[in-house]
Amino acid sequence: MAMMLVKKLGHHHPCCVHGRLRNNPTTIEEAHHKTQNCNELQLRRRNCTVRPSVSENSMCGFVKLSPDRRSTHRSPWDAHKGLIMIRGQQNGDNSEIYRKQQQSENNSQEMNSEKVFWSAFMWGGGGGKASEEKTIHVEEDDDNSSRETQTTGAQVVATKLLAKSRISSACQKFLFHTADEGKVRVSVTHSATQYTVEIQADISNIQSQNCDVPLKLHWGLFRSDSTDWVLLEPEEVPSGTTYINGSTEAMQTPFVIGPHGGVQTLSLTFDAKMAPFIINFVLLNPASSSHREESWIRGNQGNDFCVPVGIRRGRPDSLGITWQRDGSVNFALYSKHANNVILCLYTADAIEPSLEIDLDQSVHRTGDVWHVQLESLEQYSRYGYRCKGQVGWETGDRFHARYVLLDPYAKFIAPHVAGQEDLPSPAPVLGWLKKEKLPFDWGDEIPPCVPLECLVAYRLNVGSFTGESSGLTADLQGTFLGLIEKVPHFHAMGVNTIILQPVFAHEEYRGCYYPISFFSVMGSYGPERHSLSASVALKKLVKELHRNGIEVILDVVYSHTAEDGDEAPKTISFRGIDNANYYILDKFGTVLKSDFGTANSFNCNHPIVQKLIIDSLRYLVEEFHVDGFCFSNASALVTGPHGQELSRPVLVEDITFDPLLASVKLIADACSPINGVCKEIRFPHWKRWCEWNTQFKTDVRRFIRGEHGQLSSFATRLCGSGDMFADGRGTQYSFNHVTAPYGFTLTDLVSYSWNCGHEGPTSDPAVIETRIKQVRNLLVTLFLSQGIPVLNMGDEYGHSKNGMVDVDRTSFQWDAVESEFGEQTIHLISTLSAFRKRQKELLQRICFLEAGMLTWHGIQPKKPRWQSSDSNFLAVSIHSQAKESELRVQTFGDLYLAFNAHPSLVLATIPEPPQNMTWVRIADSSFPYPDNFLLEGTHLEFPSPDGRYNFQPYSSVVLEARPVTQWHDPTGSA
Repeated sequence: MAMMLVKKLGHHHPCCVHGRLRNNPTTIEEAHHKTQNCNELQLRRRNCTVRPSVSENSMCGFVKLSPDRRSTHRSPWDAHKGLIMIRGQQNGDNSEIYRKQQQSENNSQEMNSEKVFWSAFMWGGGGGKASEEKTIHVEEDDDNSSRETQTTGAQVVATKLLAKSRISSACQKFLFHTADEGKVRVSVTHSATQYTVEIQADISNIQSQNCDVPLKLHWGLFRSDSTDWVLLEPEEVPSGTTYINGSTEAMQTPFVIGPHGGVQTLSLTFDAKMAPFIINFVLLNPASSSHREESWIRGNQGNDFCVPVGIRRGRPDSLGITWQRDGSVNFALYSKHANNVILCLYTADAIEPSLEIDLDQSVHRTGDVWHVQLESLEQYSRYGYRCKGQVGWETGDRFHARYVLLDPYAKFIAPHVAGQEDLPSPAPVLGWLKKEKLPFDWGDEIPPCVPLECLVAYRLNVGSFTGESSGLTADLQGTFLGLIEKVPHFHAMGVNTIILQPVFAHEEYRGCYYPISFFSVMGSYGPERHSLSASVALKKLVKELHRNGIEVILDVVYSHTAEDGDEAPKTISFRGIDNANYYILDKFGTVLKSDFGTANSFNCNHPIVQKLIIDSLRYLVEEFHVDGFCFSNASALVTGPHGQELSRPVLVEDITFDPLLASVKLIADACSPINGVCKEIRFPHWKRWCEWNTQFKTDVRRFIRGEHGQLSSFATRLCGSGDMFADGRGTQYSFNHVTAPYGFTLTDLVSYSWNCGHEGPTSDPAVIETRIKQVRNLLVTLFLSQGIPVLNMGDEYGHSKNGMVDVDRTSFQWDAVESEFGEQTIHLISTLSAFRKRQKELLQRICFLEAGMLTWHGIQPKKPRWQSSDSNFLAVSIHSQAKESELRVQTFGDLYLAFNAHPSLVLATIPEPPQNMTWVRIADSSFPYPDNFLLEGTHLEFPSPDGRYNFQPYSSVVLEARPVTQWHDPTGSA
């Protein structure tokens, strides 16, 4: 049975339950002694505070305090979160108490469809075998919501009303055996607005049938270990209830004597919003004519009777919280090595738990999953878990019962309440008991489904891209909705795919690559600055981008978390729940540091972690309709539990063949965004995975800046990196880039280290001219190479990190977009995108260029100087495969691309154009804006009759073959 945390108020006194202290005293007497040393244990009662008074000779119970007598003093146990706990005891073979759930009961007629639900609840009230009693009810769906069965008359009407309200009138039944062989039956019925508790006491063996004084229920409610007992207001209790004054105060309510004397009944009603709670009671048999002295009646093991209200056993799936149609909520948490799990619930603005539910292994654990279902959570807004277990450094366990931990499957992270992290029992991050009021209206949204080979991608950080300089209102700055306002900027560059840097909740001061959740969206990305708002905003963003023909790919990082390692741990979630399984450990049980600059390594190929990652990806696709994922630190996906590289990692295989993920784009990025380290691996792709081509970035940079011996490497990247993707894939699987979040920006790339003649900012015209040409050369190479071009945020206007390489968190400078350099660069990017689309036969291919389609050139046609270590000039002709009949009407033909990485002018011969066609110059990066790239082209005039062309230092040239007749025709389409 679910075991609730209860204050130990004394030993063998009314309204007291046997149990143990959180700091584990060895005897009840020791627990009693420690209780006496607590100066003031605060209790909470609606609008006042109540406090137990404990003395050696007094009977423990309830003490009412007026509002002005509330105490702010904390007990020694509160200071260490060693709060006193009692929970129901298992009493062996004689302590079985059975619960039967029913939806609707009709004593005169059984339904056609009958179910009987049984669960053994080990509440500390004594036992004895309960005889089976059939209960009739509306049959339940898997989610415990009501659905109709074949019934007639009033049953059908009642069932329809229940289905309409989605609130079941579920009934829980309990049978207790008293110490004197009596029986106490309790039924708890839940309606839409209240709980009704019916108590029936059969003590005919104690009282004669002609008893003249009714029993009294000596009772109170239990809410949590921090608020303790709750007494109802006088107007809320049954008629005849009295409050016992003094140190033993409790509520006492008389029973109603039945016609047979020995059976007495009592009905209690409670507002449904109060649940969950426990009714703790004993029976008082007052003095009467048949016996001179009053006596206390308890369970057959001497325990008080404890009845849970609003608490069910729960289900082990799905992990996280699941809102049921009947209004109840199921909680499920995986923890293999925890000895005990406690669900902590918080009311609004509370900094410590308002209710703690101690889950018992015999009822609330299935395999390695702990679970409980609560019928109502209206008064609670946040939740977390305490996990108790061994702290064994050699085994990798890092349990610490003081910490209240974030549910790994929390869909929303609660807004932070100041002070919750500073308590002796800190709760750094809590889950939010929220859900969207209405399903999101996707309308007629249709994913663009842009083919891989047609992508033009742009990688950005949500918070930085729409910062203070964006011109947006304060509520839109740094949000998903702010991105919607910038759609025209994407269209201006010809971008059809946005790659969002990680949007999971993360440590704000360290940035998006330090996640604390793999489900909850970062709250600051929503207009209301909380995760629910951000979740809705992300859906609106995806819907709007799809409407504009733009796909959304999420950058995800499953390689590590923000909890760090054993040297400076930050226990938030996984570490305190099951460190030994969630993280990779070394042979000494220490959390293993990673190669990509983090203090821990997520154990991606452990079955439970693998399930979490798959569930996370599926959630993002189902909930947000995203079009793909880019996996940062992708080597973690192929790393085993001992740090070894797996030849066939189950995680990658499951992602590849998961039916729900079948249509999304998958990109493996083996480069770390934290320290820039790229771990070279042979990624298992099953002809589905694309790769972030870091080698493209390296080789193109080397060639463009004039390093010797780079001709062959540069040519390989220009043609689609056949050394990487000629393994059953094509060039469209290569995501090419020259900049990334970690490392130099496009401007810094030509301003620092290799600086074109001056380190950092300069006003030297010659240096500036060279830098501008090099930026153009890099962009021309990026867009005209085989593969997918990827731009990094800020490169379009010359963003600088002043030579720093760490991931930049400064805001995007929108005023710089309108600068002269920004205008020129955006125009170049736009023109390159359009040209790439126009020449899709040659530049947007789903397979590699065939040998007959390529002719390499040096200074002389067809004579590339592959073996020359000092040659930095390379040109290539890409031939159209159109037939001769098609060439007569074709507007655009072959391409000629030339790159001069020499610091001096090169005079090279241009090869002859195809028959009946002429060369038209599209681009020369040495020309001033806007002549440096013109889609309509200009007639090519050679400086010498033998067809030689002056290639300026550090320049690139693009020629396009066009039919002679069309070019000279003034009405032609050229």
